[in-house]
Amino acid sequence: MSTFDEKDKAYSVFKVELGDSSFDKIQRNKENIGSWYADPKGVLRLGIAIDKKDDKFIASIWYRAKKDEALKMIHTHILGEDSTFSIQGLNEDGTKAYVLSDRVLNRQALWSYDIESGEFEELVYSNDKYDINNAIVNSEGDFIGVGYYDDFYKSHYFSEVDGKQELMVTNLFGDKQASIVSRSKDRTRILVNVISDSVSPTYYYFDLNTKKGGAWLSKFPYLARNKFVPVQNYSFKASDGAEISGYFTKPEGIKTPPLIVMPHGGPHSRDYKYFNRELQYLVSLGYAVLQVNFRGSEGFGSAFETDGYYQWGKRMQQDVYDAMDWATRTGLTSKNNACIYGASYGGYVALTAAWQEPERFKCIISISGISDLKGLVEDEERQDAYLGNIVDMTDSKAVDALSEVSAINMINRIKAPILLIHGTKDTRVDYRQSKYFYDKAKRNLDIKYVEIDDGTHFFDDPESLKVQYKEVTEFLKKHL
Repeated sequence: MSTFDEKDKAYSVFKVELGDSSFDKIQRNKENIGSWYADPKGVLRLGIAIDKKDDKFIASIWYRAKKDEALKMIHTHILGEDSTFSIQGLNEDGTKAYVLSDRVLNRQALWSYDIESGEFEELVYSNDKYDINNAIVNSEGDFIGVGYYDDFYKSHYFSEVDGKQELMVTNLFGDKQASIVSRSKDRTRILVNVISDSVSPTYYYFDLNTKKGGAWLSKFPYLARNKFVPVQNYSFKASDGAEISGYFTKPEGIKTPPLIVMPHGGPHSRDYKYFNRELQYLVSLGYAVLQVNFRGSEGFGSAFETDGYYQWGKRMQQDVYDAMDWATRTGLTSKNNACIYGASYGGYVALTAAWQEPERFKCIISISGISDLKGLVEDEERQDAYLGNIVDMTDSKAVDALSEVSAINMINRIKAPILLIHGTKDTRVDYRQSKYFYDKAKRNLDIKYVEIDDGTHFFDDPESLKVQYKEVTEFLKKHL
């Protein structure tokens, strides 16, 4: 296992005895390596270090062909400029890696890669429409398939046996989404995750020898028996002609309910059709919810994702407005009865909408959101390769221009009431992004700031979630 070692001041590798938890260091880290890879026999072969040089992030590959050799640097990649490069594991003798890369196809695919020569050798698998998300590896270290997302997670297996098992499970649960998440070594016992847009996730156990099995564990046991609303797919042409997709969910029995536009975080993530308890909660209150996979969202090919680079407050933002306009034109919702509600990057979208389109939304909700984009990229503690997708850090004029797409500098253009919620232990977006905005805006705006002591970026404890849901419910009831 790899963990931070105080002596090395880096992530070193340890061999751990599971029986008594004793451990020995087997690899010191002198090269600032952040990711380590062993071959299926457990021999440590390869490491990747990421360092900043001349405002660029360089990934260095360190390798040894034999167990007793010292690691040596053999190749480098410039993150954000070269093709994507994500190692999924090594072959039996540790000479080749299985790598996810968007080279050639402009979609992430699984390739065989010769480590010493630095050459891609063979395309193992690609999907015609979606990026490959991960390689599937069994307990022996064999690569048995790949996973990707359309609306849900899908698996493609290389062997007939594994493929037939997946097909059996899929057929067994009909219109629900079922996927094998774990197998015994002999493939006779399996754990299956079953979920849909309107059914909370449940794990099932099956013994294929005895042909017996059943429900094993519900992720949300208090919701397991509840009936939820199905989620609808949509797609439309954006104002510049690009194809944009997303999801629309509305409460039953209400013809044109008030609308909540809910942009996802990331921004280089995406919305899926999976059961979403926050979405279903909002729908249960009588609101329709519009989710948008705007430019910059992952999974739809490299071109679609990179079209969102340097587009904070610009094209990515416009896609959200275009989606709302589509929903209005098609009669799914009325024009002047909407609120925008986002977390993290979604919170940035919400605050940006407040000043860019002050008449569009009746209220604004930002959870762990960003109000000062220039402040974010200049935060030394937040410097990483991700920031290179926001702005060219070598271009001082471009960095200064981020002030022009930051809500903290546009308070005089905002009209709608605002709710801000932020946790003080947020390590991704400093809580002062919300606090300083509130301090500057409170004299002139209808604004409420809720600070959650010890709350993380994701509010992953029940008490933080209770506060969030309570505040959001009261705010929406008052303003929408």
